[in-house]
Amino acid sequence: MNNPVLAYLPVAIVFGVIPGPDVMLAVKHSLSGGVRQGIAVALGAATGSMAWGIAAAVGLASLLSSVPGAFDAVRIAGAAYLVYLGIQSIWQRKGSFTDIDAATFIAQQPKWSRSFMTGFIADLLNPKMGAFYLAVLPQFIPRDGNVFVWSMLLMSIEFVVALICLSSYAFLASRARQFLEKGKLGAWMERALGVVLVGFGIRLAFE
Repeated sequence: MNNPVLAYLPVAIVFGVIPGPDVMLAVKHSLSGGVRQGIAVALGAATGSMAWGIAAAVGLASLLSSVPGAFDAVRIAGAAYLVYLGIQSIWQRKGSFTDIDAATFIAQQPKWSRSFMTGFIADLLNPKMGAFYLAVLPQFIPRDGNVFVWSMLLMSIEFVVALICLSSYAFLASRARQFLEKGKLGAWMERALGVVLVGFGIRLAFE
């Protein structure tokens, strides 16, 4: 395929669809706080991914990988953050899925900016994102093309695709919330997502 953009698009879609920490966070926040919170996480995660793409384009990601201990330090910090978020879900406060009026439900939700930062920090503390872009992006940049310009173009595609995919997960989770909010099933679902996040954190720590 001669067109690098069309060649990269399927890669971006697969990368966005495969469930990972970003998906779990978007689903968790959408289940507990509604689709608005899930989309905030999605936007934050996509922005964090974009930041790693920019870092790869200007050489910062490569520099991080070359400094002894720097890559591991960021990786451990990211793992600890995922474990922290997972534990928060497991030991959640009662009432996330109880029958309360709309005004009380809205008042209990975290600020949109807080959910955004949750997704952003989770991605920013995952150096595997930088390693991925260092390995993948150069394959789709024309030999005579400007590396920075093409990297930004491909990352813009990745940003849009990631936002659409994560927001779709958030929307589906919010639709499922109406079936989960009665009884204890929803609370246990959120705890299960917390366990998955802890698992992602442990895996990241030992990779």
